[in-house]
Amino acid sequence: MANFNTHLNYAAIASSLAATALLSAGNIQPITALWLTFLGTIGGLLPDIDSDNSTSMRTLFSLFACVCSFVLICHLYAQVTMLELVLAAVAFYIFIRHSAKSFFEKLTIHRGCCHSLAFIALLSMCIVCMTHYMGYSNATSWLSGLFVAFGGVLHLALDECYSVDLANRKLKSSFGTAMKVISFKNPFISTAQLIAVVALFLIAPPFNSTIDLLSDWHRFQFRPEWLNLQVTSSWLKDILSSTAGIFRGEVPS
Repeated sequence: MANFNTHLNYAAIASSLAATALLSAGNIQPITALWLTFLGTIGGLLPDIDSDNSTSMRTLFSLFACVCSFVLICHLYAQVTMLELVLAAVAFYIFIRHSAKSFFEKLTIHRGCCHSLAFIALLSMCIVCMTHYMGYSNATSWLSGLFVAFGGVLHLALDECYSVDLANRKLKSSFGTAMKVISFKNPFISTAQLIAVVALFLIAPPFNSTIDLLSDWHRFQFRPEWLNLQVTSSWLKDILSSTAGIFRGEVPS
């Protein structure tokens, strides 16, 4: 399987390229592109959240604890003193970072229900509903969920690629354990995941505006005008002709 740095780098690069494409097409704003890149990168680490003591798990739970502490601060800052606010935020961070993490480790096994397309779809729909609840537009909410899903699927694909030993031309024992729709070893949890995905989809905002946005590429331009093959060829011919004329003693006009 791919290591933490591989998942992080691939997810960051792929997400930034996808966000840049949407930005170049004029479909999103720069701050939204940065947000989507962040979500895609996090999505590229999420399937390893069930790997005990892994860098991915420590990083994700640290980020999750920071976000939860920040949300707590936003709800309490007008009701308590600064000292109480700091103590509450620190206590909440420690609880999630250590107690909740330990509880989650006992519930999960590596490459189990969290290492599946159903889990990625569940997280994606959670992000869609959460961002919509936070006041973001329908299109931004769905793009947020799609980028999380994009990063998660990329993670599973990388793990499958790394389970192929090209040197000895054989498949490793881990082949087929990464890219799976659900975990058949845990049918109850997998069924609950699918039910939750459907339930979240039903309460999610409409995605018509997202489809319209992703279909609008009329302003997108991949390469500049000066990279046109005909223009470049003509320019090179002029340079070569001028150079040959100089060698023949001709004075350029």
